[in-house]
Formats: sequence, C-alpha cells, structure tokens
Amino acid sequence: MLITARATWIVDWAWPTRGAAFIDPACLLLRLVACGHDPASAEYWAARCAGWDQAPKAAIDAFAHASARLFDEIARDDPQPWKQQLARAAARWMAFRANGN
Repeated sequence: MLITARATWIVDWAWPTRGAAFIDPACLLLRLVACGHDPASAEYWAARCAGWDQAPKAAIDAFAHASARLFDEIARDDPQPWKQQLARAAARWMAFRANGN
C-alpha cells in the first residue's frame, strides 16, 4: 500500500501483466462481489475507473466468462474457502453479464 498526500494506492503484483485498461477494475469488481456487493453495484464502482467506459461490452463479457472458468478451476483444484468465494463471485458476475448487463 502506498500512501501519499493525495491518495492511497493498493499495488498488487501477484499477476504482473500488460492488458486492457478495464482488467484492473474488473479484478476489483470480482473482489467486491466476493465481499457482498451485487454485480450491478460492483460494476458501478468499476465504471468509475479509467478504461472501463472505453471497453467493448463483448470484451468485458469475455473477461467475465474467462474469470468464471478460471476461478472455478482454481476452486476445484484447491477448495480453500476464499477460492470457493471467488469462484461463486465470478459465476455471479458472469451470469449478470449473460443477462444483458
């Protein structure tokens, strides 16, 4: 965590990669859903981040689908409670996106 006079930043280096600007907000969105937000409110917060509004709907849908598959596999391979929670969150978000949101 980096704290400056203007802001607090959380830096996560678990999966350092390059990608579309909407991916970081989407990862945050998954954590919000896992902590009890419904997908609509989590997307509201994600939409406040740069890059979300420029992302094609199909790209966000694909990321939601890929995240659900990824976390389902992770939870099946190692069923720790936090992994199960993320798998459920990703599945909820994917279902929300699949319903045209």
